[in-house]
Order: sequence, then C-alpha cells, then structure tokens
Amino acid sequence: MAKKETKDFNYPVNSFASVSKLNTHNLFDRHFAESDISAIDTFFSETKSLNTLITDPDNIPDQLANLIILGYVSAVESYFRKIIRRTVNIDEMSRTLCESQNISFGAAITHTKEMLPEALVEDYSFAGEKGIKESFRKFLGIKENYPDSVNEVLNQFAKVCQLRHCIVHRFGRLGSKNAIVFGLTDHKDYLEKPLNISFDDLHDIILICHNTVKEINNYLFKKILIRTVEEKTIHWTWDLRKDEEQFKKYFNIFVSDISPPTPKPAVVSAYNEFRNVFK
Repeated sequence: MAKKETKDFNYPVNSFASVSKLNTHNLFDRHFAESDISAIDTFFSETKSLNTLITDPDNIPDQLANLIILGYVSAVESYFRKIIRRTVNIDEMSRTLCESQNISFGAAITHTKEMLPEALVEDYSFAGEKGIKESFRKFLGIKENYPDSVNEVLNQFAKVCQLRHCIVHRFGRLGSKNAIVFGLTDHKDYLEKPLNISFDDLHDIILICHNTVKEINNYLFKKILIRTVEEKTIHWTWDLRKDEEQFKKYFNIFVSDISPPTPKPAVVSAYNEFRNVFK
C-alpha cells in the first residue's frame, strides 16, 4: 500500500524568524574574582546597585518594579549559597555532613577547592522557606525548631518568592497556585491580573529581603558557634591568643562592615562575650 502523501500547510501569521546564535562563553566576565567580603556584605553591595534603578519614587514602571523584585530575590538566594559554601569550608561538622553528598564530575574537575561547596547547592532552590530550611539541615546540620523571629522572616520572604514566581513564569500575573498560597478567598478576584506595585509596596518587599538576610545571618553565626562548644568540634582554650585565628574564621564570614550594629562589632569583643558565656 502506497504511503499517503503528507500535505503541508504553511500560512504565516507573523513575520518570518531568522536564525540567531548565542555565544554564551562571551557573556560572562572571566576576569571576575570572588571577593573576601562576607556573604551579608555581598548582599548589601549587590542590592545597592538595584536601588539606584529607582530614580523617581512617584513613577515606577510596573516592569521596572518587577525586575527589581527579581534582583532582590536573586541576591537573597546568592547570600544563602555563599554563606553555606563558606561555612562548609571552615566548619568541621558541616564539612563532615557534606562528605557523602554527590556533585557532578564537571564541578569536581573545574571548581577550585574554595568554590567546590558551591556545587553542593547547585540543584537547590532558596525561593521559599522549605528549600532554605532543608538546605540548612542537609549541609549545615541545623534541624531543630527555629526561633519565631527566623520563622517569621522566612514566612514573609516566601510571599516575596511567590511574587517572583508570578513575574518569571506569568509575566507578573497571579496564577491559581500562587493565589492558593496567598489565600484563595482573598485573592480569587485577582487571578490572571498583573502586579501593580507602588513605591511603598516595593519598599516593603525590599525590607523583607533585608530583614531575611539580617535575621538569618545573626542566627547562623550564633547557632554554629554554640555548636562548636556543645559538640566539641573545636577545642577552645578560652585564651584569645590561642583561639583568635580559629574564632576569626567564623567571625569574618558573618560580620557586616556595611550594615554593622552599634557599637560596631570587633573580634575581641565578640570573643570575650563568647568566652564569658561558655567558659
């Protein structure tokens, strides 16, 4: 039996497309070098550049507001990746937990020793409370009940991440899954409606991102240092001359020079308080 001829219908309903090639290796700065500043100060530096995009608070185009939200959520996620990487590099318990974790062969043969832990979180999403806590459990060994202050900032950040989802996947429109997370009863009339964010709304979103990073940074510094005592992973002598080098490793990856508390933190004062509590 002869094969039936296939007919082709080819009526254009838009202009014809031309082939365009993208040379991705030219899109990245090969001369970039990872700085020694803390993860939290990296976040502050990155988001400062986002703030400069707001030139007229009374007139922020919707798409600009959306892009700023995307940038802020990305900066928060970047903070989580960097703080996990740096903690794994210096903390014995975290490093031990990660020894059995799998990474790709490509990452193993290309990453430097300092950057290799970055491959551990390659497949993790930090755009939500569940993923953040799971990464802390898996890579840092933090699995107990979190204080209310941490739960609250992560809960609020999860809302911002839902907005991000609307922007990335629906061009700013509210989807049914996002509405369910927000509360379907209160949001059913807004399904498939686009975001309309005022300057005050954007300010609140930015504040949530800042509060999330600040709260988590203080919490992890406290929690991981306490654990070195409770789990005896470091033999603290309680003599600054002997302990300073080890203590500074932890202090330097968490301390902020851009947004410090008052009085400004210092290694000696932090160590003295640590010693006074546990000696």
